[in-house]
Amino acid sequence: MGIDKFYRKVVFPSATIDGIDLYSALSKAAIQGKIYYVEGNIGDDDHDGSSWDLAKLTLASAITASNASIANADMKGYASRNTIFVKGDRLVEDLDIFPNKCDVIGVGSCDAYIGAGIQGNHEPANAGNYGTRFININFFPKTTSEDIVILASTSSGIEFHNCTFIGVWGAITAPSAIDITASPMGKIENCKFLGAFSGDVIDIGAGDCSGLRIVDNTIIGGADNGIVETATATVAGAMSRGLIMNNFIQVADEIIKTQDVSVFNVIGNRGISAETTIGGWSIDETYAVDNVFNMAGAIDTIPNTPAI
Repeated sequence: MGIDKFYRKVVFPSATIDGIDLYSALSKAAIQGKIYYVEGNIGDDDHDGSSWDLAKLTLASAITASNASIANADMKGYASRNTIFVKGDRLVEDLDIFPNKCDVIGVGSCDAYIGAGIQGNHEPANAGNYGTRFININFFPKTTSEDIVILASTSSGIEFHNCTFIGVWGAITAPSAIDITASPMGKIENCKFLGAFSGDVIDIGAGDCSGLRIVDNTIIGGADNGIVETATATVAGAMSRGLIMNNFIQVADEIIKTQDVSVFNVIGNRGISAETTIGGWSIDETYAVDNVFNMAGAIDTIPNTPAI
C-alpha cells in the first residue's frame, strides 16, 4: 500500500515544478530514491515508514531515515532524491534538521487546509543541507518570539511550492514567515502568506542569495512589511541575480523594500499598503519594471519614469 491510494489528478492537480510533473501517468511518484510515509495521528516512529500501514509518526524520524539513505555511499544514495509524503492534522515539531535532496509533500487535509499542517519553528543547522523542497505544506506558528522558518548558510536550494504560512494562530503571532540569510538558490513560489505577521513577512538578510526566486506568491494582511531586504544581499560566481516577480502583497507598511543598490530584479508586482507614497516602497529602480502599488489610495508605478 503506497502512493497509489492518492490519485494525482485529484490530490495534486498542478504538482509541477519548472515544467516537470512530479507524478507519472500511473499515479506513481517520479522518484529516483526512496519513499517514506508520515501519518501524524496514528503513525509510529518504530516503523520503517515504507508504506501508510508502516508510516512514521513524526517528520523528524522520516528525515533521519531519509538523510541516512542519501548519505549511504554503498547504495549510491547520495545521487538520489527521496520523497516524504506526510499527512495528519497539525504535526507539532521544530525541525532543526531538513531532509537533504528530498521532497516533503503534504497530502490529505488539515481542517480546512488542503495538505498537511506543521506547527513549529524550523531552523535547520545540519551542514551540507541541499535541495529540500516543501510542497503542499501548511506552516503554523508556535511562538510569538520566533519566525516560522529561518534559513542560513548551512542550507542551499531550499524551496517552498504551493505552501501556506499562517501568521496568527489563536494567541500566537509569528514575526516572519521566512527569514533567509546567505542561503543561495532558494525558491518561494506560488505560496500564500496569510494574517498579521508582526514583522517582515519575508526577510532577506546579508550574504549570498544567488538565484533566490520569490515568484507568484500572495501576501495578505501583514501588520508590518511584505518582502524586505534588511541588509545587503550578494550574488557570487556564475549564479544569477535574485528575482521578486508577480507577487500580490497587501500589508500595513512597506510592500517591497530592497537596498539602494540591489541584486534583485523586481518585476510585475502588485501591492496595497496603508502607508503614504513616501513610505510604501523602497526599490532599486535600475532593476525594476511594471510594479504598481496603491498606498493609502495613491497609485504609484515603479519605476516612475518610463524607459525611452
